[in-house]
Amino acid sequence: MECPKCGFVLIDNRWICENCGAEIKIVPDFELELENSINEVLLNVAEEINPARNNEAVNKQEEEIHEIKHKSGLDIKKKKFKRWLYILAGVIVFSLMTVLISLNAYRNNSVSYHINLAANFAANGDYKNAAVSMARADSIKANDAEIRLTWAAYCYANQDYDQAAGILLEMINSLSYSWAEKDKCYERIISIWDERGRYQEISDLLTKSRDDSIIGQYLHYLPAKPIFSQEAGDYTGSLLLSLQSDSQGTIYYTLDGTEPTRESNVYTKPLYLGAGEYEVSAVFENRYGILSSIATSVYNIDLILPEPPIIKLTDGRYILPTAIVVEVPEGCEVYYTTDDSYPNLDSEHYREPFYMLFGSNVYQFVAINEEGFFSEVVTREFDFRLNSDITLEMAVESVLKAHLRRGRIADMSGKAVFEPGYFEYIFTSLIDIENKGFYYMIEEYYYEDGGELLKTGHIFAADAYTGEAAHLIYNVYGNLDAVLL
Repeated sequence: MECPKCGFVLIDNRWICENCGAEIKIVPDFELELENSINEVLLNVAEEINPARNNEAVNKQEEEIHEIKHKSGLDIKKKKFKRWLYILAGVIVFSLMTVLISLNAYRNNSVSYHINLAANFAANGDYKNAAVSMARADSIKANDAEIRLTWAAYCYANQDYDQAAGILLEMINSLSYSWAEKDKCYERIISIWDERGRYQEISDLLTKSRDDSIIGQYLHYLPAKPIFSQEAGDYTGSLLLSLQSDSQGTIYYTLDGTEPTRESNVYTKPLYLGAGEYEVSAVFENRYGILSSIATSVYNIDLILPEPPIIKLTDGRYILPTAIVVEVPEGCEVYYTTDDSYPNLDSEHYREPFYMLFGSNVYQFVAINEEGFFSEVVTREFDFRLNSDITLEMAVESVLKAHLRRGRIADMSGKAVFEPGYFEYIFTSLIDIENKGFYYMIEEYYYEDGGELLKTGHIFAADAYTGEAAHLIYNVYGNLDAVLL
């Protein structure tokens, strides 16, 4: 047998040509045309031998060929169907992706979507994400008042107070919003700052506002500068200058024109301005700690003052009741106070010597002439206490013990025996009872828990030197007398 490729003589049972290396095939390659030709020859031969049988074979062969073609057609149709199925699936996937991308784009650019999303977050208490969603809505639809106010509200609920205030402040400073919308902004930002104690920022905000109706709603945050009772100018008489404020707070002042601060003098009573030049500057601090603008007035007082009154006694400690004698300048009247306030025409009028009050007291005297000019104020400090071992506390205790013995009170707290409340005994003055000496006068008061102190009308006393308790009464001659308890 020879190699069909190179003609080399092959040894038996060899399947590869030793010369060219070609594979030797015992069965020739299948050729469809050759097979069809053979089948056709065989059919012709069969028809010649047995026409009927040949017709049957032919029909069978045709059926087989038809079946083969049918199967081949089905395979082709299946392949085409699968191909179209893949194409359709691809189209559907592409369409879905396009729809999803479009939907996502719609959501990202839909104001109503983000507003509703924010509302859902807020309903579940997630104010952080609610604020984020409203910020997105604001970026899509800028300068919408309702969106910005809601955004600020969510920031506030999330305790992001600075962010909330910042949103509202931007709206106030913008020209894109109506006065009605800005009114809501003022209300909310002031509420936020008030809660945080940021009163100075409230004052600064209102000071910059150009809307009188807004300012009028929050005047209590804006301290007005102090008002002076006297107009600035030249005067020929001394002045009592009052400084007034429009609300509760503190007034600080200076008299030399320097700027008043919280470390300056605190105004507590009218300022006495004698001869000289005064540049009075004052500032008011309201209850929120906000300082007003500074008020300043200059007073030039040129006058011939009355001579001041002459007080015969000097400052110091006194152990016996001593009369205070005042020498009154000619053409003047003298007035005095005992509470450290400046005397004026409404103060106590000195007419004759009077005994100094028991204890430590500050007296201030002034002479006022017919023209109403005030002299310089003369001050004296007297500390009057008897040279006795009996103190005020001991005197009150003596009265309490006497009432305890007599069954008027149940204990030393003053608890009443026949009433539901308590008695309290308060020292009022030192008196000199004729032929008996000095007594501490003690008045009786009654009160119930949480109630007001009420005078009972009973007056008691304790001997200033022995401490013996007594009941003060008026005798038949109309003089005060002490009856021992």
